[in-house]
Amino acid sequence: MPQEIGHNGGPLCHTEAEMRLQQMANRAMDALNALRGRPPEGRVYAWNSALDSLRSTLTPRLTFAQLAGLIQSGKDGDLAGTLALYEEMEQRDLRLRSVANTRRLALTRLEYEIVSASESMQEGADKTLADDAAAYVREAFQGLDGLDTTLKHLATAIGPNLAVAEIEWENYEPIAVFPVPSDRLTMNLSQSNEVRIVTQEQRMGIPAATPKFVVHIPDSVSGSPLAKSLSEAQAWIWLMKKLALADWAIFCEIFGMPVRIGKYRPSATVEEKKTLADMLKNIGTSAWAMVSEGTAFEFAESTQRGIAPYEALLNFCNRETAVGWLGGNLTTESTGVTGGLAAAVVQDAVRDDIRDDDIKNESATVGKQLIAPVVAFKYPGRDVALPTFRRVKPEIVDRQKEALLLRAAQGAGVQVPKAWAYKRLGIPEPQEGDDVLEPTDAFIAGVTEGNPEEAAP
Repeated sequence: MPQEIGHNGGPLCHTEAEMRLQQMANRAMDALNALRGRPPEGRVYAWNSALDSLRSTLTPRLTFAQLAGLIQSGKDGDLAGTLALYEEMEQRDLRLRSVANTRRLALTRLEYEIVSASESMQEGADKTLADDAAAYVREAFQGLDGLDTTLKHLATAIGPNLAVAEIEWENYEPIAVFPVPSDRLTMNLSQSNEVRIVTQEQRMGIPAATPKFVVHIPDSVSGSPLAKSLSEAQAWIWLMKKLALADWAIFCEIFGMPVRIGKYRPSATVEEKKTLADMLKNIGTSAWAMVSEGTAFEFAESTQRGIAPYEALLNFCNRETAVGWLGGNLTTESTGVTGGLAAAVVQDAVRDDIRDDDIKNESATVGKQLIAPVVAFKYPGRDVALPTFRRVKPEIVDRQKEALLLRAAQGAGVQVPKAWAYKRLGIPEPQEGDDVLEPTDAFIAGVTEGNPEEAAP
């Protein structure tokens, strides 16, 4: 496991005097690296027992007032505490975890590609340098340790609106990229709105700046990135559901079990009452009561027509959770809904719109904070058009319609590239020596129907 170092690769300091000297050396090295155009080498983040020890659980007895305080502290710059709350919410709520994973997997399950800027250049422009840059980035990404894990980590910004990763450089090239835990994130809004990384030597944090760090903020805002987050809206629904579920459990414990009632005479002694109470307690674990024969009581149950209030509230919270994360509820729960399948297809299209926005945000972050410095250090001082990081969205192709389109195109005399036709129809191109199917008479007739010259012998 790597040892923690200063953010310019210097040794870890322990005394206050050493820390001041190291901070001065770090600032001097930063200035020198800026003049040289050189990325800081080594790792800033490494596990530290003093900073990364097990944190206390925040949610067991959480109240609405405490929740408001945690959310506000995150907006004021204490990012770690609020992000820890959001992580606990997902760990403790199965529905929330499911819809959050659905939203993020809609992004991360897609393959990605590096697209050369030459594809959007005008005819006649020199595309050689742009293609070279794209090829270099592809090669760098293939050898970049931890890239897939980091992309999944950056996707966790969907919700809290913040995720940070660190790039490890060596000889002007990236060799690894890895997540930075939310426990290490902070801000000092009195000085700037930049996210900072807490280290052993810098308890106020060092700036999470390019080219050392990648800071993914899907919805850009001024001030704290937590000021505009989906997780904040989810937190209120989550706590409402948590309290309702606890109350429902108590309700079921009281009203769902038989109550053993022991009756004693008004003249019974204290010892007799104690003996009766012990008997009731030892019979089992269900609810019990001990009353005088002259005393009566009953349980008044609060219900609504058709459905219990607790279940109605939980269903409401689950629906709102799905709507917030996926843009609709029918994609996750269409039981009992008339025309549920067709409605779910419509809702799924809405989710695709949200997914496209997630793709755009990820592409912008990776392009500006990872691809841009990689290209800049490879081609210093040169104006290079940056390649684009792009997710490959699945395309649903109606093979029958595509075949009819090809038939019509051939009939109209349009020249169709064979490679494109094979790809659209999902048919592999035959290799030399392969047995191939011969065209049927009906297909030949359909193809040549609009081309009399080809039909003629």
